[in-house]
Amino acid sequence: MAISEKKKMELEIQRREQILSVALGLFYKNGYKNTSMADIAKAANISKGLIYHYFENKAELLFSYQENLDSCLNEINDFKSAKEAIYEFGRRFLLREIDETGYIPPLQVYVIVFVKGEMDNPDYMDRNPLYQDFGKNYFGPLFKRGIEAGEFKKGDPKLYGDIYWHYLLGSVLETIDSRRSLQEQQDLNEVLSIFEQ
Repeated sequence: MAISEKKKMELEIQRREQILSVALGLFYKNGYKNTSMADIAKAANISKGLIYHYFENKAELLFSYQENLDSCLNEINDFKSAKEAIYEFGRRFLLREIDETGYIPPLQVYVIVFVKGEMDNPDYMDRNPLYQDFGKNYFGPLFKRGIEAGEFKKGDPKLYGDIYWHYLLGSVLETIDSRRSLQEQQDLNEVLSIFEQ
């Protein structure tokens, strides 16, 4: 008995999500360069050839997390308090262990891939978060909202955003090899206090 088109689509979506979940975990744990498509197939308990049905190559697989990343950024952006939103982004971005929800920070994985020079496919270099003024463009509006709400002192919100983003980048770089936990890093509340009234 043939399966319905609807059931076939549901299975395709489930399989794709299974591959994405396994791959991000491997990228996070072993690094992008040290994770092969064969490793992902083995961990997902599927054939290597089947992965290529869903993803053309490993880089496409990595950047398939953009939807998850966008969803996370939108969720954080919707926090009522700009300070809480900025803090939560930092907390998630700096995670060094997969938490009880299974959350793995895709932006951190992206950043580490580019910082370590593991992405050598020129077709994807324009997606490098290090070159997109992320701090100014994402955190700038949040800091502006926080300034207007009295959570932060008056100042240039884009500059504040850039400073905070560079702090986060530095923290990630510092922990790449040492795998220090967030608790061992400077407290994010202390960092945010720099911008407060």
